[in-house]
Order: sequence, then structure tokens, then C-alpha cells
Amino acid sequence: MPDAAALWFDPRKPTRRLLCRLNPAMFRAMKWLPFLVTVQAESTCDQDFSMSFLQKQHVLELRTEATECGHLINGSVGDAAKFYNNNCKYHSHGDECSRRIPDVMAEHPGMDGFCYFSEVASYIRYSPPSNDPRHFINSAFRGVIGLRTPTYKGLNTGPVVTFHHDGKAFTSHMDSENYVYDDLYGYSLGVLQGQGRTVEQLKDPAVWNELARAKCEEVQKIHQFTNDELVLADILDMNLPIMAMSHCSAGWEMLPEMRANPYITGKAEYHSITDCKKITDREYARHHYMKCLLGINNAAADAAYLFARACLLDGGSRIGHFSECPFDLEVEGVL
Repeated sequence: MPDAAALWFDPRKPTRRLLCRLNPAMFRAMKWLPFLVTVQAESTCDQDFSMSFLQKQHVLELRTEATECGHLINGSVGDAAKFYNNNCKYHSHGDECSRRIPDVMAEHPGMDGFCYFSEVASYIRYSPPSNDPRHFINSAFRGVIGLRTPTYKGLNTGPVVTFHHDGKAFTSHMDSENYVYDDLYGYSLGVLQGQGRTVEQLKDPAVWNELARAKCEEVQKIHQFTNDELVLADILDMNLPIMAMSHCSAGWEMLPEMRANPYITGKAEYHSITDCKKITDREYARHHYMKCLLGINNAAADAAYLFARACLLDGGSRIGHFSECPFDLEVEGVL
């Protein structure tokens, strides 16, 4: 999934405003907030606070993980300066972040990389594999709910943008901020509904994992990433710059919080919406390939999220979501 959850955390805001702006995906990186929100949400937030009891409960359950997994240290909630997209500085395996992922994983055979580096970014947390036919459906639905901001008003209520990518143009409604990343990311990888995969495959975890394995091999065959391009910290640092470059490809201005942050704009080469660098297939592919290297199940979950939430429509000229698609995740998904 994108991985823009931490965008909504602004450490400069008072606690009351923070509680209202944070969404469940952000809580995964901040161990103490779910408890505070569960107690105080109704009394501290505006009426548009959209976190249901079930969402809160799921967030609490996500905190249960295998004891051998990596974790944030000394009570840290992560690196606010990097919007919680790179918490290496506060991680139990932080010294490994500056190394090449293939080298690290070779030293830990059989270890899932999302376990070893759990919490190293707000979107990296271990989830064990499962043969349940609903495994990838429900994980995708949790991802959608986790990234949905309080400003979400429903299907096709956001502004329409036109993506210009790889010589093609297609439109999409930006109903939530993460759509600018996720829509184009899924299209670039070729995993949206309408790009060849089926719902029957999604419901068979063994088949879906094999598709993920094949996609990982395809990505590396096309892009030929060197090991020096696969340093974990470098890839983590590019997550929000990827979002900025996605905004550039969509011609849609970023949020003020992003535009004002040199950590994002510098790496993205973003000066303004008319003076910026568009996203490339290679940058999206490197982000996905990180998940391949950390475990095929993690790459499979990434593709499942992208597939289940969106589809390519009207001969490839438009990206639709949920009920517009053959498979409607909002109907099928369970938290």
C-alpha cells in the first residue's frame, strides 16, 4: 500500500488537534495513542472524527506481534522529522538500515523482513501469512480504512485529476490524499483490476503469492537494480518524495505541510506544481521491490491492496474505485 500514513501527523499541533487528524495507519507506529483515543476521542474531536470502534479494536490487535520482531526502542514513537516514514534512528535494528537489503536478509534465512524491521516505517509491520481465502481481501480493506482521512466524503467526491505518465493520460477522482500515490502506483505495476489479474486469484493466497513472486522477478528483470540501490534507509526516505512526484504527474498541488518540508521537496525535486519532477516507473518499482526483498507475502499484500481498491475503466482512460469496479472492496472487506 502507499505508504503515506504519516503525512497526517503534525508534531507542531496541540494534542487535541492531533487526535482528530491522525488515522489508524498512523497509530500503528505510535503505541500509546490507540489507548488515549479510545478513551478521549468522543470528547476531544470534532464530529467528523471517523474512527469507528472496530477500527480502534483492530489497531489494538495489530500491536500484538511475535517477540522476535524488530521494534522501536526506549518508548519511541518514531522519527517525526521524517513523518515516521524512516524510523531507523529509533529502531532495534536501526544499524542495519544503512546496509543493502539482500545482504541483511541473507544473514537471517527464514525471517520475514517485515518482522525483522517491524515499525521501521509507519507502514511496515509484520502480518503472518495465511491460507484463508479472505486473507488478502481483509488486509486490503484494513489498508483502505487506515489511509482514509477524515476529509473523505465518499466515492467520486474529490477533485478530478489527469495523470500524465509514460506517454499516456488518464483521469481519476482524488477522494482521499493517498489516491494520488496509490492509483498511479497500481497502474505502473500493472496490478489494478482490468490489468490482467482476477478476483479468483486474489481469493487463493497460494496463487496470489506466486503472482507476487513472478511480479518481483519481472520488476528486477526490467529495472536491474544494483545492490547499492537497495539500501533500506534510502528507499524509506523516498516514500513521501514519491508522493510529491505523483502529485507532479497529476498536476495536483500538494498539501501545504508537504510543500513546506525540505525533506520531501528536496528529494522529489519539487519547486512548484509547474516546476517539478514527475514520478517514474522505476521509482515505483524500487519501492515495491523493497517489499519483495523483505518477503513475498509482503509484496503480495501490497499488490492485493492496489488491486482490490481500484480498476482501469473506459478503455484505459480512467481509474475507478470500489463500486465502479468488478470487485467492490467496500462490500467484500471486513476489518
